[in-house]
Amino acid sequence: MRRIFLLLLFFFQALAASGQAQLRYEQLIQVEDLKQTLEYLADDMAEGRATGSKGKLSAEQFIRERFRKYGLKPFNWNYTQSFRVKDTIAVRNVIGVVPANGMSDEYIVIGAHYDHLGILGGSIYNGADDNASGVTAMLALAQAFAKMRAEGAGPNRNLIFVAYDGKELDLLGSDYFVRHLPFPAGKVVCAVNLDMLGTTLVPVHRNRPDYLIVLGEETLPDRLQGIIRYSNFGNRFGMDIDYTFYGSKTFTDMIYRTGDQYPFRNKRIPSLLFTSAFHDHTYKPTDTVDIIDFGMLQKRTALIFDVIYRYSTL
Repeated sequence: MRRIFLLLLFFFQALAASGQAQLRYEQLIQVEDLKQTLEYLADDMAEGRATGSKGKLSAEQFIRERFRKYGLKPFNWNYTQSFRVKDTIAVRNVIGVVPANGMSDEYIVIGAHYDHLGILGGSIYNGADDNASGVTAMLALAQAFAKMRAEGAGPNRNLIFVAYDGKELDLLGSDYFVRHLPFPAGKVVCAVNLDMLGTTLVPVHRNRPDYLIVLGEETLPDRLQGIIRYSNFGNRFGMDIDYTFYGSKTFTDMIYRTGDQYPFRNKRIPSLLFTSAFHDHTYKPTDTVDIIDFGMLQKRTALIFDVIYRYSTL
């Protein structure tokens, strides 16, 4: 208890020193913008965004254009990182960078996979929650931090935003990205993965739709364990956060090992997964826009912005 108190005091002092500037940029995360982005990514025209499909290429182009519009810099001279699997399937990550506002050789990676299952048995698997919701949140964060950087208000560390391809093919995109970093893996101080953030269908506690599951907090440096609790503290968020997968160690380990944060963890990089969990519509044609709670998606995205902002400044 004393450790938590001291940690909260440390963060409170840091907040007082940096002021409330982040609130202005957090407020750029608007429900209507989230809705427009997610509806595009989960539209039938994207044909379920299967790796290698034409529909997935249209989603890729959309993400790349958003990065360019927001002012993100290309990663390693290019927004697209491409490779082939068995000389047949083309896997294409989309990557943009918000440089630190000042000298820094450290990075925070914020990622979300944009591929899904495509068309199976004549049905389109739109993947509105899995994972158009995570990509939508990632793009909103990229816009807010790019605006912050353009106005000279931060961040203090370089932020790399990645839309991973090939998650549904055994984490191909995130694994390739980690194995081909153009700098030492130790320079990545944290990897944040956003995967299924859009529903309120499986609350952690009854009658608490404002929930969020965060896995991997124990991988953070000791001095930063508690940063999520601090961001969540008070009336602005006050969400019901679970740091396990519904109290099950077995499922916590399984879910963590099968997400795009895990290739980073294999490189001993502190890695977090933010999710609202799978549900009855996961991997089904019924995972469509009508199951998304956009107000809650906005609240979760804003909280994640707050966490990343603090991590980038401490």
